Amino acid sequence: MFGQLKKLIAAFGILIFTVILLLPSPEGLSTAGKNSFAVFFLCLGLWVSQMLPLSVTGLLGIALMPLLNILGPEETFALFGNKAIFFILGALILAAGLYQTGLGTRIAAKIIGAFGKSPRHLLVGVLLSSGLLSCIMPEHAVAALLFPIVLEIATILELEPLKSNYGKLLFFAMAWGAIAGGITTFLGGARNLLAVGLLEKQYNISIGFFEWIKYSWPIPALLLAVVAFMMTKVFEIDISNIDKANEELKKRLQEAGKMSVREKKLSMVLVLVICSWLFLSQVIDISVTAILGGVLTFVVGVVEWQDIEEYINWSVLLMYGGAIVVATSLVKTGATDWLSQAVFARVELPPFIFLVCLVIFTNLLTEGVSNVAAVAIVLPLAYSVGEAYSLNPIIITLSVALPGGLAFMLPMGTPPNAIAFSSGFYRVQDAVKLGIMLDVIAWLIYILVARFYWPLIGLKITL
Repeated sequence: MFGQLKKLIAAFGILIFTVILLLPSPEGLSTAGKNSFAVFFLCLGLWVSQMLPLSVTGLLGIALMPLLNILGPEETFALFGNKAIFFILGALILAAGLYQTGLGTRIAAKIIGAFGKSPRHLLVGVLLSSGLLSCIMPEHAVAALLFPIVLEIATILELEPLKSNYGKLLFFAMAWGAIAGGITTFLGGARNLLAVGLLEKQYNISIGFFEWIKYSWPIPALLLAVVAFMMTKVFEIDISNIDKANEELKKRLQEAGKMSVREKKLSMVLVLVICSWLFLSQVIDISVTAILGGVLTFVVGVVEWQDIEEYINWSVLLMYGGAIVVATSLVKTGATDWLSQAVFARVELPPFIFLVCLVIFTNLLTEGVSNVAAVAIVLPLAYSVGEAYSLNPIIITLSVALPGGLAFMLPMGTPPNAIAFSSGFYRVQDAVKLGIMLDVIAWLIYILVARFYWPLIGLKITL
């Protein structure tokens, strides 16, 4: 049954690809833009169905760019070198160090000791740890930091990749916590600062650090509460206890004894990297810090290259790089601008319904395009349309920036998803099935917050 569904999804993607290529370009959309839509739907169908390996679909998307005259070869291949790829690479090298030195085992023991009363408590512990950390550091960095620890927990519990439901949930908790918590403050992701910058440029209105938190906090708080409830009451957990993990961790820590020299060296590297992510991100991009941290692990003798080759899931880097190229082509060819105009500029809706549609559109767009690009594309247009409705520009800014960071479904949607997917513990279909539930829940939470909470604190929908 499921195999037939996979074939159907792949066939639908191929059909849409063929039809779009054969149709003439609509008014206002270039041929390159039309073709970029075709490639996007083809790759989306193949990624979701996994009829081809994810990495191969990413490479196919890259190859089709110059072949269909969407982008030139040099520009296409240059886009593969996006900083997000190198952030993930550097982060996974650091994660390999945590795994190889045993430092990850020590940290896992602390987490299980704090939350390890039951499998459900542990899931909530991972979720909340990820969510709270992403309030003070980029969500990318949080996922990278927790990944080897969660992997260590899964290894100790002897969870089977693709088969263990609990294994899937552990990595979902890590990614979902980082994504939800990342919209709370300016520190969680660049899209928040970009949105505030666009607001100030357009209307000379500024939102301060704590003012943003005042507006945003109910959405991640409610999201994390709902996910925690689902993990304790709804999702099927296929292990009865984690006593084995507690016992195994204690045994390993006794055998390891005091921290080794390698662990101490890695600890210093991690402190430097985390401090840079926290305090120097405006000066040194977090991707640069991640790469430098990865290099430093070799310099101080923490890891060897063979360790990295065995640990890193290279196919995820190829998949994510291909997704960046395909998504960026939509922006560079003007396809996303055309789509935004087609969706909003020609439709008259009640103001609140317009905001709800804006939230859903931005959220779905950010599943296939980086959240920074989604904000950059949608927000200027939303301002122009919002003026016709006399909408509060702060409300418009929040209605784009907050849902623009909540990509729960696809591994190509955001680095936390890509990092979690690299574990090999779940399929794309698993992420889509559960992620769409969270997307819908996020829409409903936004409606509640916009309708009841924001007016309560003096933030009116219309001017």
